[in-house]
Amino acid sequence: MRLHENLTVPDYQVPDPTSFREQFRKPTGFMGKVAAFLMAVGNAPANRLAIAALNLKPADRVLEIGFGHGRTLERAAALAPQGFAAGVDPSETMVAQVEHRNADRIHAGRMELKLGTVSHIPYPDAHFDKVLSVNTIYFWPDHHNDAKEIRRVLKDGGLLVLGFRVLELEGPVRWSPGEGMPYFFASDARRILENAGFRDVSAQVKKTPLMWVAIMTAHK
Repeated sequence: MRLHENLTVPDYQVPDPTSFREQFRKPTGFMGKVAAFLMAVGNAPANRLAIAALNLKPADRVLEIGFGHGRTLERAAALAPQGFAAGVDPSETMVAQVEHRNADRIHAGRMELKLGTVSHIPYPDAHFDKVLSVNTIYFWPDHHNDAKEIRRVLKDGGLLVLGFRVLELEGPVRWSPGEGMPYFFASDARRILENAGFRDVSAQVKKTPLMWVAIMTAHK
């Protein structure tokens, strides 16, 4: 796959922060809950593929960046019953909603939710065995440094799984009129991760009912 050497972050960011598209980046209030519901339904196949790629073990410590509706993080917690599931999200609405639904897990010390972003993950170095993030890479403010921040919180040999929307064939598409989410390119994501120090970077592109998705894996 060809590399897009002229990749710039603004191509992937939401052009109008007052539009409904902004709710997919940072859900807020009632419209944020609507966006979270749409993401839960539309992203479910990609989330299932990403969870499968994590290959979670019972005692794994796993972090989801941009957990949104929280269903994927809850699935991760169920697959690692002796481990620890953490999530960071920039939306107070989503944090409160998922905290309420997982009060028992949080009280038992098996789950923790924090306000945060990929640029500033509020956990120490080498804290997690595995990190997961689905449909967030479009919104990273600084792809290179944000990838390095993810790598920082992974243990040596730890696994990162990224899921994101792609075209069947790569081409010059970023935001499309009427689309709720942008596309990204697997070749761009590969370059970002490799430049940040990840190894064994690979991707599988799969067709889901609503979109083509790339499931990318990489190790620290």
